[in-house]
Amino acid sequence: MDEKNILIVDSDREMGEKLKTLLSAKGYKAERIETGVDALERVHRNDIGIIFLDFFLPDMNGLDVLKKIQLINPSIIIIMMSVNGTIQRAVEATQQGAYDWLQKPLEETSVLATVHNAIAQSTFYEGDDFISEIKTRYKMVGASRALRRICRIIDRVASQNTIVYITGESGTGKEMVAHAIHLNSERADKPFVRVNCASVHESLIESELFGHKRGSFTGAYMNKQGKFQMANTGTLFLDEIGDLSTSAQAKILRTIETGEVEMLGNEHIENVDVRIISATNKDLNALAVKGAFREDLLHRINVIEINIPPLRERPDDILPLANYFLDMYCSRNKMPIKKLAPSAEAVLLSYNWPGNVRELRNVIEKITILVDSNRINSHHIAEFIKFPDSVNGLSSAKTFKQAKKCFEKSYIIHALWENDWNISKTAVALKLPRSSLYEKIKEYDIKRNPKNQTIHLS
Repeated sequence: MDEKNILIVDSDREMGEKLKTLLSAKGYKAERIETGVDALERVHRNDIGIIFLDFFLPDMNGLDVLKKIQLINPSIIIIMMSVNGTIQRAVEATQQGAYDWLQKPLEETSVLATVHNAIAQSTFYEGDDFISEIKTRYKMVGASRALRRICRIIDRVASQNTIVYITGESGTGKEMVAHAIHLNSERADKPFVRVNCASVHESLIESELFGHKRGSFTGAYMNKQGKFQMANTGTLFLDEIGDLSTSAQAKILRTIETGEVEMLGNEHIENVDVRIISATNKDLNALAVKGAFREDLLHRINVIEINIPPLRERPDDILPLANYFLDMYCSRNKMPIKKLAPSAEAVLLSYNWPGNVRELRNVIEKITILVDSNRINSHHIAEFIKFPDSVNGLSSAKTFKQAKKCFEKSYIIHALWENDWNISKTAVALKLPRSSLYEKIKEYDIKRNPKNQTIHLS
């Protein structure tokens, strides 16, 4: 793949030729085609570095083409184009893997700057330096493609004042993403206030959010400022917003719409300037259908959605997180630094982590405190997590070679199931030549048995 090779996918012949001429004059090798089908066929030649992809194609939706290109070659830099460019559409494209979104008619300076920055940032986002950048600028830890993509979205939305809606399973790190948005926004030096809507009793949630005046209800012995007032000029993070009562939902909607807050027991209206970021592990669309969540509030908070994949879908984050937590708890408890043995790393990578990052953090904290050895081996970890049958034998591995072999077989089987046993897709996902994948399948005698097949050490 060569970033100098640029493919323009646009049925607008005049615009496409102008773009091709501009890029060619700047030393790029540009070519143009008009349909999504032709684009997918062209990508298979594996020499395209950048694609300018129009959202409206005569045969396919541009986002569908984007998704298919990602399956064929996820390393291609894709720049979406449309006459109707909005931040919502840009974020949607970014979530699917696009680098950027340009609005037509295209401006020469914008096109050239985007190409230049795309090449530079692609190298940066894919390089080792970005792991350090994640820690310092985003206060997060990891190395996965999913996390890098989330960071790109944070870069896009942080400077805006738009409402952000974060979804994902419990323990995936939704609060960390919310905090990263705040830290990279113009409100970074202002308050970041968090409310766990699930942990506050229904009878107290309105007082928690909007405050109350002394004597407004039984037990209100003094005036109390609400979270909205505390977050004024800053960011309010409404965690587990799906657990709010319908009454609180109505008041939050009114505050979002008007910027006004009314303290319980006080008729005085306060104006607040608060950026709202909400999060949930629930399906709010399903709750809205049942009438358990206000549909109008859902539409209002779901301006920009950021979905955080579970840890099992981003295994590249497991070891960076484990080592970070291990160093953190050793330092916090003033203990000698502990290190993970290769067999321990293989065990951590093989576990499904149903509790996500939160579970990993808890396991590492237990290991730090309860294991005396400074070298953490596979049997230490086996004491704190229960392995599924699919990795049977790995926790008892005697050598790294055994653990690696067991893990590799399990990992390939998992990838095959994730890609419906399509060898080509699986090879792309694993970044392996198809011939190498076939060799591994033959070596490990992998067959399409039930998904819970047992992996034994040989």
